[in-house]
Amino acid sequence: MSPSSLRLGATIVLALLALFGGAAPAAGAPPANDTWQRLAQLPEAVTEPLLAFAVSPSEPATLLAGTPAGNLYRSSDGGQSWKLVKRQLGGPVTSVVFDPYQSGSVVVGTHSAGAWRSSDGGQTWDREAGSEGRSVRAIAFGPGLTLVGSDQGALLSHGGAPLTPSGPQTVGVSAVAVVQGGQPTRLVIGADTSRAEEALPLFASGDGGQSWAVAAKDVGASSMVSALAAGPAPDGSPRPLLLGTNAGLYSSHDGADSWQQLTGDPALPAVDFSALAWSDRTDQFYVASDGGGSDAGGIWQTADGGSHFRSLEPPVHAVTALAVSRGLEPVLYAASFRPVDHAVFLWSYRDAGGSPQTAIGAVPAPKPIAQAGASAPGPALNPAVEARQLLHGPETPFLALGLVSLLVLLLALGAYAGRARKL
Repeated sequence: MSPSSLRLGATIVLALLALFGGAAPAAGAPPANDTWQRLAQLPEAVTEPLLAFAVSPSEPATLLAGTPAGNLYRSSDGGQSWKLVKRQLGGPVTSVVFDPYQSGSVVVGTHSAGAWRSSDGGQTWDREAGSEGRSVRAIAFGPGLTLVGSDQGALLSHGGAPLTPSGPQTVGVSAVAVVQGGQPTRLVIGADTSRAEEALPLFASGDGGQSWAVAAKDVGASSMVSALAAGPAPDGSPRPLLLGTNAGLYSSHDGADSWQQLTGDPALPAVDFSALAWSDRTDQFYVASDGGGSDAGGIWQTADGGSHFRSLEPPVHAVTALAVSRGLEPVLYAASFRPVDHAVFLWSYRDAGGSPQTAIGAVPAPKPIAQAGASAPGPALNPAVEARQLLHGPETPFLALGLVSLLVLLLALGAYAGRARKL
């Protein structure tokens, strides 16, 4: 092989290595403290609020996001890139929750297509038996237990068995929580509809789901449950609970036997708190609202159990989904929706206790809304993002090796042909 051929081959090999290895972002680079940073866009044109966003409790750089088009995406680098892991789940994705008691287990809820479970961190998926045809709105876990809220009541599974109905089946269950303070486990569910003459549709079970009773004492004039969340489990005590309703925010420290309204100081706004999340501390949690699509939405944090709240000032106020990582300085992952141009944004924010700020250039100017019917049915995939996924996916090293081998073979054949012509 001539020196010029060798130089050409080396140049092409180096170019391939730069293309496949040098352009990848640093995997799992931590977000800056107290700064809102916009994550990579999903490889799909999302123009409706994104409701399903989750972070793995054991792998803080692993995220899952479900879209209104029924697709599910996974990130292994804290949202710097996304990979499609499940296409067309059968309906819009309405919830996604990692099981903190079983590594790699995660359940996704959909509108009208039931629940789906993955046991390998989101790589493969199977429909949950017993959930077919239901709209799954909320998911919670206990040791060996899965509790699901649907438009046709709650569903319960023990030890991996199929989901079976539990509790009132005449209400649409929009929120669920599992309390770890005894055996059998105490469960709480909340519904999103109620007749004026009835109490708030909030129910608790102290016998593992065999029987249920109204648990709406001290909740006032609320008529709709928006969200429930159970906090870290203190030794020998029930897990603290948060309850979001259309009339305020409440907490319970006795397994939903009684509730205390959290008004905050300064006062929390009078909004529907539809997303709740705890840190690893029993006195630190986060509440979020979309504000009905207005600037009244946002995210608020407390570090003293709800006596005082402070706004974290998200760049786009209508927050539609919220997830919090484990750790002393948790990372918040949030989805927000901008009604003026139907734009969906994904954000990260490391809460180190400082004054919130937004990264320069993180909020693009609004764009004109596309005319109705202009887009084709199904998800509009972004070719540039799909190409980037191909270049930096797990198959990339094998693809690069194959291309380099092919290049070496072609150069060898060229050199052989050149010598043959000289002969």
